[in-house]
Amino acid sequence: MHGARALGGAAARQLVPAVVDPHVHYWRPSTHAWLKAVIPGGDAHDTPYGRFAPVAGAYTPAMHAAHLAGFAPLAKSVYIQANMHATTGVAVAETAYMQGLADATGHPHGIIAWAPLDAPDEAARVLDQHGTFPNFRGVRFMLDFHPTRADLCQSAHGRYMSDGAFERGVREVEARGHLFELQVCAVQLAEAAAFVARFPTLQVVLNHAGFPLRGEFDGWRAGLAKLAANPNVACKVGGLGAYDDGFAKDEARPHVLACLELFGAERCMFSSNLPVDIVDWPLGTPADRWRTYFEIAAEAGMSHEQLCALFCGNAERIYSV
Repeated sequence: MHGARALGGAAARQLVPAVVDPHVHYWRPSTHAWLKAVIPGGDAHDTPYGRFAPVAGAYTPAMHAAHLAGFAPLAKSVYIQANMHATTGVAVAETAYMQGLADATGHPHGIIAWAPLDAPDEAARVLDQHGTFPNFRGVRFMLDFHPTRADLCQSAHGRYMSDGAFERGVREVEARGHLFELQVCAVQLAEAAAFVARFPTLQVVLNHAGFPLRGEFDGWRAGLAKLAANPNVACKVGGLGAYDDGFAKDEARPHVLACLELFGAERCMFSSNLPVDIVDWPLGTPADRWRTYFEIAAEAGMSHEQLCALFCGNAERIYSV
């Protein structure tokens, strides 16, 4: 395969003519009111969520397209829930708002919302409400919990995957044919592998490749291998080094290659985590990050067809967009 230098610029554009981004957060402080709390002077500014302060303004599809334009045109997008329910108190309001945005702008093409999966009867009602919107595709209930690092926790505790009520809630997702976005810390990957094995017909998508941490590659890879053994799990390769100021190319390479080896090119998707990437990857522009992933995959010998699948086709298929 050609080297990265030969594959840069126009040549890269020919090999990946467009991108489907399966992980983006469109938001405004007026709709996602928690953003107001993370700015200086806000109630959450001095918590781990204060890291979002630089991106606590509006983020729109037009801004998203502009951020990726230096790599490839943005063809389609999938919105991932961003806790709008925490301030509205109505889970379906997030889906309704995003559907309105899609109707007005064309983006997002898929909507991943939130549902109270730990309360299965209520979850069933909420899922039916979400399902009335044509772009709704599934739910994310964040499970990431680390026993010693509070800055990695976006879940109140780490017991959900052993809780019978939560399992019943996930079965409501499976019964309706929706996707489940799996967001866990690297130390939870082995437990997650055993958990998702209970739902063989549920399409599961791992967020951020399981949040690998610097210096913990072997443990992360071992857990990832167990999860990848479930054929119903796909992996979004993005956000690498989110808690370590981002992984530059040389550090990202073994993580990207591990994902491709364990899941195969047919179950991986490159993704952003915009606008959070702007904070978590201060090593260049968002387009630079996509170019880094492209170079790693191309240098590893991925074919033209595989590259198109990784940057576009797999997300279209898995999210039905």
